[in-house]
Amino acid sequence: MKKLLSLLVLLSSLNFVVAQPLQKYEFTKNIEVGDEKFDEGDYYNALELYKESYKEKKPLSLALRIAESYYMLKDYKHALRYLKNIAKKDKKGTYIDAKLLYAKCMKRLDMYQEAYDMFREYAKKTDDPDGRKEAILEIKGLEMFNSLPDNLEMEFTPLNKEINKGFSVYGVQKRKTNDEIYLGFFDTSKKIVLDGKSNKVKTKKKKGKRKGKKVNENIRGEIVFSKRTGKAEYSKPKALDKRINRIEFHSLYPSFSSDGDKLYYTRVALEGTKVLESKLFYTEDRGGEWSAPVELENVNGDFMSKMSNVGEMLGQEALFFVSNMEGTLGGFDIFYSLINEDGSLEPPVNLGKRINTVDDEVTPYYSNGRLYFSTNGRPSLGGFDVYFSKWNGTEWSEAENAGKGFNTPLDDVGLSIDENGKTGFLLSNRGYKGKKRLHNETCCNHVFQISARDLSVKLLVTVFDKDGELKNAKVKLVDLSKVKPTSPETKSNFNGNDFKFVLESDKSYKTIVSRDGYKTGTIKFNTAGIFDDFTVEKKIVLEKAEPEVEVITINQPIRLNNIYYDFDDDKILPDAEEDLDKILDLMNEYPDMVIELSSHTDARGKTKYNQKLSQRRAESAKRYLIENGISANRIEAVGYGESMILNRCKNGVNCTDDEHRFNRRTEFKIIKGPKEITIKKEIFKNKK
Repeated sequence: MKKLLSLLVLLSSLNFVVAQPLQKYEFTKNIEVGDEKFDEGDYYNALELYKESYKEKKPLSLALRIAESYYMLKDYKHALRYLKNIAKKDKKGTYIDAKLLYAKCMKRLDMYQEAYDMFREYAKKTDDPDGRKEAILEIKGLEMFNSLPDNLEMEFTPLNKEINKGFSVYGVQKRKTNDEIYLGFFDTSKKIVLDGKSNKVKTKKKKGKRKGKKVNENIRGEIVFSKRTGKAEYSKPKALDKRINRIEFHSLYPSFSSDGDKLYYTRVALEGTKVLESKLFYTEDRGGEWSAPVELENVNGDFMSKMSNVGEMLGQEALFFVSNMEGTLGGFDIFYSLINEDGSLEPPVNLGKRINTVDDEVTPYYSNGRLYFSTNGRPSLGGFDVYFSKWNGTEWSEAENAGKGFNTPLDDVGLSIDENGKTGFLLSNRGYKGKKRLHNETCCNHVFQISARDLSVKLLVTVFDKDGELKNAKVKLVDLSKVKPTSPETKSNFNGNDFKFVLESDKSYKTIVSRDGYKTGTIKFNTAGIFDDFTVEKKIVLEKAEPEVEVITINQPIRLNNIYYDFDDDKILPDAEEDLDKILDLMNEYPDMVIELSSHTDARGKTKYNQKLSQRRAESAKRYLIENGISANRIEAVGYGESMILNRCKNGVNCTDDEHRFNRRTEFKIIKGPKEITIKKEIFKNKK
């Protein structure tokens, strides 16, 4: 798995933009071609072909291939659903290796306790020594969770949408001589070309203008720059000229010499999704214009080199870079080459086992005697974690994990930070409010600005039961000061009972503490009068509770909590996936169950139109379940329009949007199969 991932570290999202629709084949042909695409690294088209076959037959081997494709596309939620289904149906334990992938998906989704248990189970049962070694490494990463620094004094703020457009960003560096950042960037408003041929695209119709003719645009990864306009705000990026951004290549991962006058970058050639070559180049600033690029000597060859950064070694400037050249310990390693006064490079030297592993090390960055980098070959909180090593003048220290904040359950790479460790940038595919979803929320790396907080007000919550420390709880922090509530910040701790949050001064808060088998507890408090660094400490003791269950009978309508819609829209909102996933689990648990999904609108708009809109909404929810492996003949989608208003907001009544939104809902009921099913009471609240 990691060997395949290593090829995607450089261009992890290109398979999205190059994918073109493929014609339909018969069942076996789809799988054969899908396997070819998978082996080529074209996971998007492989997935489409696998899913086309899965509509006809549903063997576990194909479900695993689908899960593997989703995993490679960093769509861990969808991968998990197929892996969960495999685990339920694999009674003979044939697919033991699927448990490793299952555990890795749970880890990426911050399901640490479940992942930990699955890694341990897999390590005991597998006969694969490499798989066992990987599982043990993952276990070590989870076990170190509570020993890592929380870094709550640091703030990680996503940059504005001019920068974080959707596709991944490949490298970000600040030029020390001005207030500009340089990035490896894809303009998502255009079509991308990787095979030397232009895609034909239609220009968008603009107001007051006629529809344009078909035009050809050669779009690629480019080095761009952007000027700072606010705290975490930057202007629309501008590309460097065509000498650097050559049409037949992708130019990525910019970095600078210490004086900011020399720009280093990675030039990549692709054929489809296959990386043909990856080499390092530089260009010099000559009176405000960048010179023609020059290929670096000694660091390029019949191997791949990428991700360079200038630092210092042995009292001399050195170029740190990533390569799989001869002499690596495994996958991609970090090397350095001393830079001579004339700019030439000495032969590369591997940085050794205190930094490199048998897996991949990427995105080196040198600052004030420290080398920061990311790796998937050491214990981690997610996939790639940020580590650092200190140089004492003669040797590097053993690499240390940078801790929480810098690292998440996902991939965190490309850290660049100033000499004081106070400000910088980080690339991560972590989620955040307002993040643009391309194919899935975690597909792509975006840019986060790092800054030290002016005021450090923290919350420490410790959770107990009558017997002492209570592990594996969840704590939600709700800001009560805001007129319109925002999504609460939620943290879990599978092997500890303490939870730390960042607070703001002069605010009111509530914490909601929950754990399976216990009654939920709440604490209200405020930070009035706190204007200096301070830690608010709260202790809560949870009481055990017997699980409450209820029986759902056939033809009993159940209102879904979170499946609402924006006005005049049939698009499933992100919050709706939670309830749809619960239905998905029930349908997998009861394979003979047939349900009706009914959708309802509010009373605004014309009755006939609302009827059609509700049908589209019901079909949208049905489509979601089908895409996740449920047969279409097990779901009847029905739109009831505005015929079943639940509150006072009928035609002609003046209501708030929230009141109207209450009527824009979806319900389900069992219409065939089991006469009744028993579920936990909290699964579907607000039962009608």
